Amino acid sequence: MVNKIAFFSDIDDTLIQTKRKTDFSKKTVVASYDKDGNESSYFYEGTKIFIDKIIDSDINFIPTTARNLASYQRTVFYKNPKIKYAILNFGGLILKDNKVDQEWDEYISKEYKKITPIKTIFKDLEELLDNNIQIKIIDGYYISIYNKNKLDNIEVLKEIKTGLDGFISKHNEYYIYENGNSFGILPNFLNKEYGVKYLMEKLSPILSIGAGDNISDLDFMKSTDFKLLPHNDLF
Repeated sequence: MVNKIAFFSDIDDTLIQTKRKTDFSKKTVVASYDKDGNESSYFYEGTKIFIDKIIDSDINFIPTTARNLASYQRTVFYKNPKIKYAILNFGGLILKDNKVDQEWDEYISKEYKKITPIKTIFKDLEELLDNNIQIKIIDGYYISIYNKNKLDNIEVLKEIKTGLDGFISKHNEYYIYENGNSFGILPNFLNKEYGVKYLMEKLSPILSIGAGDNISDLDFMKSTDFKLLPHNDLF
């Protein structure tokens, strides 16, 4: 692994997209499945060819995603033996050969012991947010807030964001992550950037590349030599 090129890439909306966001007038390839085994996300054919070329080459392709382990396991990346590392849960979990990196796991566990427990933050948020807003703790790492019943309603999203801004001002151990209809409440040490830096030190690549679609991805992309952005209106 030493001295290879490392390619850290976000997955969702960078390489693949949900059925709702996919343009099926273009050729597509299934990328992931839901809990019931139904198709849930897709590559465009050109993207799939590009990623396959990367994975089959001497480049160390490293999925760098907010997905948790269960969700990642339902993607085509998990079953590919050529993918040696993956950064999951916004950097909270790192896999090596699909097994938990114990050194990183121990570090993260110690960090959680220093802050107000996630469960306490969750209870406070339940009192703050409307009952129609889906809120849950993801594998003990962070809190997911999803505007499920009023998708793309800008006014509702603004109301949620205003409430969360006020909440975070009183809980500065955490920060807000935004992505379309969803938000996340994450501890300050939970960021893809830190997982990327950890693996960069481990792998010592001669060249590094970062790809992402969200402004928050810029944190880890700034740690790499080159940055790749999908064609969208975000940047």
